[in-house]
Amino acid sequence: MPPVALLNSLLHLLLKPAVLGVPLALALRRWRLAALLMPLAAEFLRQYGAQLWRAARPPKPISAPRSFTALTHNLHKESERLAPILAVIRNLNADVVALQELSSRAAACLEQELACEYPYRSLQPYPDFPSAGQGILSRFPLSEVLYWRHEGIVNALGHQRALLSVHGVQIALYNLHPVHPGMVGKLFDARPRQWEIEQIMARAAAEKRSVLLLGDFNMTDQADAYRQITARYYDVFRRVGVGMGYTFPAWRYPQARKLANGLPLGWLPPLFRIDYAFASEGLQALSARVWPDSGGSDHLPLWVQLAV
Repeated sequence: MPPVALLNSLLHLLLKPAVLGVPLALALRRWRLAALLMPLAAEFLRQYGAQLWRAARPPKPISAPRSFTALTHNLHKESERLAPILAVIRNLNADVVALQELSSRAAACLEQELACEYPYRSLQPYPDFPSAGQGILSRFPLSEVLYWRHEGIVNALGHQRALLSVHGVQIALYNLHPVHPGMVGKLFDARPRQWEIEQIMARAAAEKRSVLLLGDFNMTDQADAYRQITARYYDVFRRVGVGMGYTFPAWRYPQARKLANGLPLGWLPPLFRIDYAFASEGLQALSARVWPDSGGSDHLPLWVQLAV
């Protein structure tokens, strides 16, 4: 049901204040309020306690001879101010880059500026609907690259699948962008996104190799679709990341605030984690972090390190 899906998307915003509310209620001797908040606080700590504990005790850098790094970044259809985005990609220096909302001008810019750094590329903008543009940049060979949109879904976004050869091991790489529940013709309807996830999971289940899913999934970790994905693949950030890992909305740059209708909300921190890396157990998670500079997008990039 749409109201339930909307509540699930916002549930983490209700759990986090409970952690702060319990000690405050105890200090004020509001025993009933404290008792009411304790189950919510306990659920928050059950889900996110390990990530917060790693923030208190940051993990040491890991060096593995058969490791590689990957980056996923929604570019917000940017077509004018591309230098900051190039700087972000170069600073993060990932071996594989998955891009969503790739405009035609951004694709041309990346093709020209990053050809030496990334000899293997599949840049597939969608001029009639820039939000559906997708791209992969790689230092490792790519083959069998496929781009598709799911027909029959209003404002369907783009997806890519490619074979990635890393240190002699083939990985099925997916660059995904399921539709947002708020852009399908109704106020909030998660069913088209759920259907897309089901189709993607069926496709990935047929792979005879390790699988890496990168992208903007337009869902929080409270969504039913998240549980469907993590029944088969693990969430890399949840396993090794530090902190909450929120990636959206990143409104530091003026061009990123279209959803804010011009309101001066550049101070607002990201509140949702909707950009993910999911991996099969054949890939070992070593590190994950959210980069604090979006380069002008309304999404912060997610960087992960994995070993084959």
